[in-house]
Amino acid sequence: MTFPTFDTDHPDRGVDGDAARHVQHEIAIPMRIDETDSFVRVPLRSVYVDDGLTGWKFEIGPYSVEGAAARTLANSLAHFGALSGHFRPAGGHE
Repeated sequence: MTFPTFDTDHPDRGVDGDAARHVQHEIAIPMRIDETDSFVRVPLRSVYVDDGLTGWKFEIGPYSVEGAAARTLANSLAHFGALSGHFRPAGGHE
């Protein structure tokens, strides 16, 4: 089944206009919108912007998280995995 994509254009340049945005990894997942009981396809990307300021960021559809916010997101997903039993830490270590 194909769902509409929830995303926007991301600028290809960094804050100074001269840097490049490098997508290092990309995958898309279906996500449910609880209010409407419908689904969208959301791209997930690991991105590096070589502008000397931005560096690494993680994109979730139209949103970007960096630094401490990305760490909090990763830790929240790890807690969900541990509580639900739906997945284990990367590398198969427990």
